[in-house]
Amino acid sequence: MTTNHETALDTAKALFAAFEGRDPQGVRALLVPHANITIPLSIEGTPDPWYVFDGIEHVMGYIESVAAKFDHVAFLDKVYTVSEDAKSVFLQANGDILSTAEQLVYRNVYVFRLDIQDAKVAKVWEYANPVAYANLGIKNSDAEAAAQAR
Repeated sequence: MTTNHETALDTAKALFAAFEGRDPQGVRALLVPHANITIPLSIEGTPDPWYVFDGIEHVMGYIESVAAKFDHVAFLDKVYTVSEDAKSVFLQANGDILSTAEQLVYRNVYVFRLDIQDAKVAKVWEYANPVAYANLGIKNSDAEAAAQAR
């Protein structure tokens, strides 16, 4: 593994550690200003993405909404893969996410692709079963509503 591969992997691991730690400022520190998160699998079953969060403020709105909705966020059985060119890192994991207040248990299978730029995250694709999330019946945050209205 080259230094570029190690840097990309370390960046991805740090991002997920901050996300699991419900540390929005830790996540922010790892993002480029033009960061993007796209959730491509739609509940409607169409090829259009379900959510697109463009720019660091919109991305942070999403990150903060997850921290507000769930008091436990963990990804189990993590398998990281760094692309040959060290520009992308993939994570396959099982979500273990809970909301004690709402008495919700959210389990899903995830594949994330993170594009790395200058040791920061530029773009995230979050692949998961949209039905599992939709079945929770949680109302969209303002950031999520804006991500669907684009």
